Amino acid sequence: MSESVENQNAFKHAFNHALLQDIASLIARHYPAFNAEAFLNQAENLDKLEMKARVQVIRDALAAELPQDYPAALAVVVSVLKENKLRGFAVWPFAEFIQVYGLNHPALSLEALKVVTVCFTAEWAVRPFIKQNPEETMRFLLQCAKDESVDIRRWASEGTRPRVPWGEKLHLFIKDPAGTRAILDALKFDPELYVRKSVANHLNDITKDHPDYVIQLLQSWQQQAKQSGSDDVKKIAWITRHSLRTLIKNGDPDALALIGVQHGADVALDAFSLKQKAIALGENLEFNVSLRSTSNAPQNIVVDYVIHFMKANGSLTPKVFKLRTFELPANGTVTIEKKHAVKTITTRQYYPGVQRIEIQVNGKVLGGEEWELEL
Repeated sequence: MSESVENQNAFKHAFNHALLQDIASLIARHYPAFNAEAFLNQAENLDKLEMKARVQVIRDALAAELPQDYPAALAVVVSVLKENKLRGFAVWPFAEFIQVYGLNHPALSLEALKVVTVCFTAEWAVRPFIKQNPEETMRFLLQCAKDESVDIRRWASEGTRPRVPWGEKLHLFIKDPAGTRAILDALKFDPELYVRKSVANHLNDITKDHPDYVIQLLQSWQQQAKQSGSDDVKKIAWITRHSLRTLIKNGDPDALALIGVQHGADVALDAFSLKQKAIALGENLEFNVSLRSTSNAPQNIVVDYVIHFMKANGSLTPKVFKLRTFELPANGTVTIEKKHAVKTITTRQYYPGVQRIEIQVNGKVLGGEEWELEL
């Protein structure tokens, strides 16, 4: 595919003249003095910009043509969003407008972000408010954790994640994760998986800096769940496994123990073979694994595979992938086949040469093979 075709298909092109026309038309219903012509002229500035820069241009164009009194401008924005005609990423410039121009009006702005998060997300936009006024903002978000709206409840967790993707880091909570504890406590038994998944992702963020904190918190939640009923036990079991996924992949003994898995199982690697030891980019790395229990009792088993990819400097860097989680019977055997697609993705740059793949069982590497990537 040529670069020109790739550019035409790039998501940034959603922020274009047509979107500006839609925004101008919606705003004019609530603010007839809106200078649509001046606003639409900004479309000429978008063509050479990447996505975030396009959002910022539209944000500033909104600021220029909406009322210069921020509360009045915000009232127009909220009225437009409540029409529910704009959804998804089309709302992003409005979220940016609030987080940049609304910091001196936190109460009004935070209420407006509740409207934003139902249409799109406000997990990025709330972060400047947390940084500027953490106590007030966290009190507000704790109330949001009890809201009837599933989107607003999820926002309370997602917006306070220490390391949310695409958002600025919250160093306050990277240093001390206890600041978000009340929100997570309020959401741990939430009836919606959508919310509980955010809680788990939030905890996974914290494991990167404070693994022991997360282990202890989940232990306490497990005890509370046992007292409240089987449904809550299932909810916390799911949160536990999902939030500890990074630690489990890294073979952390405490994380494995919390999901009922012993670090270093009594398992032998009977066979590990690659279908091809040399593949081209776009092909599959295919392998076969045979495991045998050496225990007279059943064992909970977590099997991962670790691919050590070549870096630009010739060294190798590991990436752990999930393979299978199951109970292995006493003295039982299992054979697993897997195809791993080695294809172009935005998050990885491939380099030709000899790479390595290993099989990891309950956090311990049992064996591996080298393979070669041809570009």
